[in-house]
Parts: sequence; C-alpha cells; structure tokens
Amino acid sequence: MSRRVALAVAAAAAVIAALTLFLLLKPPAARSTVLRIATTTSLDATGLLDALKREFERTHPGVNVTWVAVGTGQALEIARRGDADLVLTHDRPSEDQFIQQGYGVHAVTFAYNEFYIVGRPDDPAGVSSSTSAVEAFKRIYAAGEAGKALFVSRGDRSGTHLRELRIWALAGLNASSKPWYRETGQGMAQTLMVADQLGAYTLCDSATFTAYSGRVKLKVLFKGDPILLNLYRATLVNPEKFPWVNYRLAHEFVKFLVSPE
Repeated sequence: MSRRVALAVAAAAAVIAALTLFLLLKPPAARSTVLRIATTTSLDATGLLDALKREFERTHPGVNVTWVAVGTGQALEIARRGDADLVLTHDRPSEDQFIQQGYGVHAVTFAYNEFYIVGRPDDPAGVSSSTSAVEAFKRIYAAGEAGKALFVSRGDRSGTHLRELRIWALAGLNASSKPWYRETGQGMAQTLMVADQLGAYTLCDSATFTAYSGRVKLKVLFKGDPILLNLYRATLVNPEKFPWVNYRLAHEFVKFLVSPE
C-alpha cells in the first residue's frame, strides 16, 4: 500500500471514529409522550379541548395530547379495548358501570353545564309553557302525533342521547318508531344543524348551543329542570387491566383539569 493510500485510509478511519463518538455522546432527541383521550363530541366542538391541549402541553414539554371525539357510549367502548388512557364523558350510569366492570379506576367531575330543549321560535308544541322537561317531552310527543312537530335525536348512544331516552322513559313514552322522530347518528353540532334545517325540536347541551347559536334559527324553549343538569367526568383507565396505558400522564391531566387555574 502506497504512503498516500495509507494516509487516506487513516484519515477516513479518524473521521468515522469522530462521528461515532459524536453520535454516542449526543443526547437523544426528545421523543413525544402521547396522552390518548376518548372524549364526547361537545368538548371538542366547543373548542375546549384545543384550549386545554395548548395549556397542558405548554406546562408539560414533550407531551402530545391527542383525542378522538365520539359519543359517550363509543368513547367508553374505545377505552374498554385499552385504546385510550383517559375518558371524558357525561353519562353517570354508563361511567359507573365502566368502573364497576374494572375498566376504569376513578372518575372526577371537572365541568358542568345543562341541557336545553330547543326548537322553532313559534314553538308549535308549546314547550316554553312546560313546568318540567318531562312535560315538555309530552308536549312534543302530542304535537308530533298531531303532525305539528318533528324531533331530531342524536341516536348514537352519546350522553345526550341517553339523557333524552331517560326523559322519554320518565314521560312513559317511546318515540323512536314514530315518523316525526328522526335520528342523525352524528355529533351534537351536526344534529343541531339538522334540527335547524328541519325546524325541529332537539335536546342540546348549553355549550354547543352557545357556540352555534349564531348559525341557527332555533331558540332555547326550556331549561332549568334538575334532570337537565349535565356533569362531565374524567375517568382514568385501569392500568392493571391494560398495562400499556399511560396512567401517570392521564392522572397529571386530570389534576390539571380540576386545578384552580
């Protein structure tokens, strides 16, 4: 081997050794830690989760808060597969069952609003004269049977849909098979828009209605009944059942939700 070739080989070896040492000593790039949330659509549609994500990620560098927005029933099903670290929903009986079955370990109430019964300003069923949500639903049923009103339901086993079904049950009525009863199978914002297009009654959470009130002609016709109180709870997914869930980060997020800030 000539002296020139030998020097070139030595130089190349020195460069490789230097690069290897640099890579070994260089700190690894920070990897994002993901928090997976299964949430009700109203928290997403109102922009609340976007605001919470920005603030939590600001105070927790390296964390990426992600979510899928579906109805309460679907959100809990996602968590039952271990595909979420945390569930944000608003149907107490379903949440309690989720915990009793061992899928969740703890639930914390972090927000509340109320449900509104909304409809056309001319209110053909006279809902605004009702003294209770049950009476309002009875009026809607009677108006529907008389061909004077329509009711639009989410029909998706969401917290809103389950609350609606509970009120129909308390009224002793089953509207699901009636021609004036329509199901969208969609989120709250989309259902509100459909009800507006049809000039129909619907049950809507107050946050979503406030966010979309400028886009619809529907008006709040009844509110204030205790049965319309809408509690949102955060439920931690059980790490003993699903060892891969990020329980620690989910717990941190729940503490952030209920903090004074």
